[in-house]
Amino acid sequence: MQEGIFATIRRLQREGKRGALCTIISSKGSLPMSGKAKMLVTEEGTTLGTVGGGCLEADVWSEAKKVMKRDTPRISRFILTEKHAGEAGLNCGGVVEIFIEPIVPGRAEAVFETIAAIQEAGKKGAIATVISGQIPPALRGKAKLVLKEDGTVVGQIGSNSHLEEIVREEALQVMEKDYLKVFQFQLPPEEARRWGLAAEETLDVFLEPIIPIPTLYLFGGGHVSLFVAKVAKLAGFRLVVIDDRPAFANTERFPEADEVIVADFSQVFARLPIDDSSYIVSVTRGHQYDDRVIEQAVKTPARYIGMIGSKRKVRKSWEKLEARGIPRHLLERVHAPIGLDINADTPAEIAISIVAQMIQVRRGHKDRRKLSNYQRVSLVAAAP
Repeated sequence: MQEGIFATIRRLQREGKRGALCTIISSKGSLPMSGKAKMLVTEEGTTLGTVGGGCLEADVWSEAKKVMKRDTPRISRFILTEKHAGEAGLNCGGVVEIFIEPIVPGRAEAVFETIAAIQEAGKKGAIATVISGQIPPALRGKAKLVLKEDGTVVGQIGSNSHLEEIVREEALQVMEKDYLKVFQFQLPPEEARRWGLAAEETLDVFLEPIIPIPTLYLFGGGHVSLFVAKVAKLAGFRLVVIDDRPAFANTERFPEADEVIVADFSQVFARLPIDDSSYIVSVTRGHQYDDRVIEQAVKTPARYIGMIGSKRKVRKSWEKLEARGIPRHLLERVHAPIGLDINADTPAEIAISIVAQMIQVRRGHKDRRKLSNYQRVSLVAAAP
């Protein structure tokens, strides 16, 4: 499994190495990335993650090297015309602002450590970052914090307790409702001087949620599952494969799986931490086994539930499940027949149609992480 960006930052800092973290903070026009886009550039020049690709990424890489050398954060604005985008192979154009912050051993290590731990545990959280190139050296260790799911905070934004409380409260909303936000604080004169700001300048703070990597619970270890596993992993899902036959549920058969479970389909749900970032796909070896999975799956808060089978099979399964007391409105949550209608025929094509539908749900029309939904507000962080 590829190491994540924050886990890599944690490792770099432990090794005494530097880097630069590049984050999209605003955009206009048609751009290839959503609000979660980040790229890490190491002092050796390697990269992890992406902020778009093509000429844009090359320019960001160049700016990141300057930030590392000068140890000074900056906001870089890139105008990507349709002509340039086409030449770079992006087929898009627009304006994007990217905040580039230096990664330095000993600075904000506890914050990056906590972010990595939250992600690895599949928990929620929120990150608040001062997005300014005017941060005095003495305050660079007080320009980032992370809010944990239990409400505790690691890190610091300035030395004004009122400002930090506002940031904490807003970070809680960002975490719970999954959106992005930029605050513009008009600071009291004394606090502004600490940040090296003129009286009319604002201190901008970027708030972003930490969202768990979605988990696919793949029931069944047959031919279709083999391809679903590969495609889902490429699409960024954590993968748990479940079958009641050891010969079909093992790491040799599913090397990309994060976890493999051998268990009875109807009993395994009690041990699965299914939440609203979970996806359930039932592609077992027979109707009777899919029915067991769906009977339990519809009682969970899973974001996506899908079952393979023809319309006739689905109709017969629903009749059986309703006879067992499963309400029709719960069964209507299930995508069945599963997958987008692309006339898929082979197991590989069926897998692509299934994962495409999962992506459609994941990136649905109500995705509030898109940059067009940024909120910019001005508040006066007056001393209490």
